[in-house]
Amino acid sequence: MNQTTLQDDLAYVRDLAEAGQQAPLLGGRFLTFWGVLTSVAYFLHYSIAANLFGWPPTAYAWVWGAFIIVGIVGQAVLGYTIRNKPGGHSVGNRSEATVWMAGGFALFAYFGTVIIKSLVAGTPAPGFEASLPIVFAVYGTGLITSGIMGNQKTLTYAGYGAFAMLALAIWFEGTDFSWAVASLGAFLTVLVPGLIMMRQEPKNVV
Repeated sequence: MNQTTLQDDLAYVRDLAEAGQQAPLLGGRFLTFWGVLTSVAYFLHYSIAANLFGWPPTAYAWVWGAFIIVGIVGQAVLGYTIRNKPGGHSVGNRSEATVWMAGGFALFAYFGTVIIKSLVAGTPAPGFEASLPIVFAVYGTGLITSGIMGNQKTLTYAGYGAFAMLALAIWFEGTDFSWAVASLGAFLTVLVPGLIMMRQEPKNVV
C-alpha cells in the first residue's frame, strides 16, 4: 500500500465519520406520535374536568387507559419502522435515544408509583395533579439535549418552550385550566417539532 492509497483511505474513513455525525435525527415520528397522543389525552382530561361534554368522572380511566395501551403499541411499531434507517448510530441519534429512554424511565417510575398508590388507597393519589411540571421538565431536558447533540435548533428552542410551559403549569396548578395548558404545550413543543423533523429524515438506506 503506497502513501497515496493510505491517504485516500483515511480521507474516506474521515468523510464517513463526519457524515455519520451529521446524520439527521430519527426521532421525529416518535415526537409526532407522542405529541398527538399526549395533546389529545390532556385535552380530553380538561374536557372532563371542565364538564364540556357531560362525561362522568369514570371517563378519566378510559382516557388514560387508552393512552397507555396506544402508547405501548405505537412505540413498539415505530421502533420497528426505523430499524433500517441510515444514521441510527450517529452521535446525535444515540444521544437522542438515550436521553428519551432515561426520561421515559423517569416518567414510568413516577406514574407507576402514583397508580399503585391510588389502587392501594382506593382513591386517586394527588400525584396526578402535580405531574405536569415534572412532565415538561422531562420534555425540556430531552428536547434540548437532542437538539444540541444532533445540531437541531428546532428541538433546542422547543426545549426552552417546554420549560416555559412548565412555569405555566405551576402557575395554573390546581385549576382545570392547567390541563388545557398541558395540551397546548404538548402540541407546540412535541408535535410541531416532530413534524418538522420527519420532513428532514433520510428516505432510503445508504
